[in-house]
Order: sequence, then structure tokens, then C-alpha cells
Amino acid sequence: MSSTEFNIGGIFLSDQEYYQIASFVHRQSGINLSDNKKELVKARLMKRLRFHKLNSYSEYYELLLEDKTGEELVELLNAISTNVTYFFREEQHFKFMYQSALPALFKQKKDQKSNRIRIWSSASATGEEIYTIIMTVCECLPDWPSWDIKVLGTDISTRALAVAQDGVYEREKVDNIPIKLREKYFDEMKEGQTVFYKVKQKIRDMAVFRRLNLMRETFPFKGKFDIIFCRNVMIYFDRKTQEALVKKFYCYLNNSGYLFIGHSESLAGADIPFKRTATAIFQKK
Repeated sequence: MSSTEFNIGGIFLSDQEYYQIASFVHRQSGINLSDNKKELVKARLMKRLRFHKLNSYSEYYELLLEDKTGEELVELLNAISTNVTYFFREEQHFKFMYQSALPALFKQKKDQKSNRIRIWSSASATGEEIYTIIMTVCECLPDWPSWDIKVLGTDISTRALAVAQDGVYEREKVDNIPIKLREKYFDEMKEGQTVFYKVKQKIRDMAVFRRLNLMRETFPFKGKFDIIFCRNVMIYFDRKTQEALVKKFYCYLNNSGYLFIGHSESLAGADIPFKRTATAIFQKK
């Protein structure tokens, strides 16, 4: 990489400063910031420099190292995280859930005389994935109110989690949800001329949102999950980090549980006893 420096708002970001911040982000979150992200990172962190009235990115890096509360790390990750998601993203995953994974899971639970279902969306972003999961479960299980069903949504971004918790989306965000499902699971709201859709309370009651850094050595869960979603996240991690994370997912899955990953991601070469059941869908042996 050349020694070119970008100048936005009069403050330079040198190669050395960028590498310091990029290395810090990788240590704390597993996210790999490549050389071509330098300008983006600089622009997004400018607000943090202004907030703290700092004159350089070196000063900001020192602030990160000295911050014992972890609050500035949260602000840093909020700033650089890109939460691209939408309802029924990678739709074939939800078709597989509806047609295969959930019917088998419900039968297994009934055989075990259990009504407890636990699903984890490990990078839930602004909530579209977790609410899609819940709608799919409810459509597949007509008597779902009599079951003990919880879907955990975690993310590293507190800003994204706040949106998910509110469950309120603009009209264009719900356009790809079938009308019958939209009417069944959302309440239409108006604010002036703007139309919003709010997830119905009975659906939001099934969701639990928490901040979680997937780089933790262990996760703060008492039990295991029947299904785990971790889609389009591992593409930001190096291979070593990916394998370590998948091993943790394996440990937190019930026997015969499913792991859903992004279509651009792969478990090829990972020494973990998952069985591939469909594109980007794996079952615990």
C-alpha cells in the first residue's frame, strides 16, 4: 500500500494509524479491515474525533486503548459496521425451514414431550432476519401460542439492536413480505404522509435482543439451540477466526440442530462434524 493519506475535514489518516486501528478492530471483533477500507473508516470515524475534540487518529487510538469501560469500542464498531439485511433474505433458507427443518424439529420435540424451541440469530442487525424466522415458525406451527418459543437476536452494534427491538420499518422495507403475512404480523402506522409497519406485539414477545461480541471465548448461554443463523458475517473474518466460531456454534447446538450460513460462505476444510443438508445449511451429526 502506498503512503497516500486521505484528508477529510483537515485531519489526515496515515498508513500507520490505519493499521493500528484496523488491528485493534480485528483483535476486538474478528473483523478484517482491508486496505481498500481506509477511506471509509476515516470518514466514519471522523464524527468520533469531533465528538472527543481530537486532532489526530493517533489520539483516537490512544483513547481506545485507555478506555476501560468498553463504551468507545461499541461506538467504534457501530460506526464501521454495515448492516445490510432485508426480510426473507436468501429465501430458500426459509423454504427449507418451513418444509424440512421445522417439521422434523416439531416432531422430535413432541416425541420428547417437550414444547421448548430455541433459535439464535447471531448477527441479527436491524431485526429483519429474526422476525422472518419467527413468521416462518408461526406459519409452520399453527398452535405456536401453546409452545415455549424464543428467538434470540444478538449483534455487536447497539444501534442496530435498538432498531430491531422497536420493530418499526418503513414501507419499502416490508415490500417483499407477502401481503397476507404483512397483514397478519404487522400493524400499519402513519406519521404525516409516511407509512410505517410495526411488528405485532405477540411476535415481538417471542424475540429477545442482546449485544454480543462473537469473539468471546464462551457465550453466556445456559442451554443449547435448535437452530443457529450466522449469515453473511464470517466473510469479514479470516479462516482461523471462522473455524473457531463454527466450533463454538457446534457446541451450542442441540443434536440434529441446524446451522445456516451465508450463500457466499463455506465450511469447506473445517474439521467440524457437520453434515451439509442443502446450500449453506448444515446439520449437527
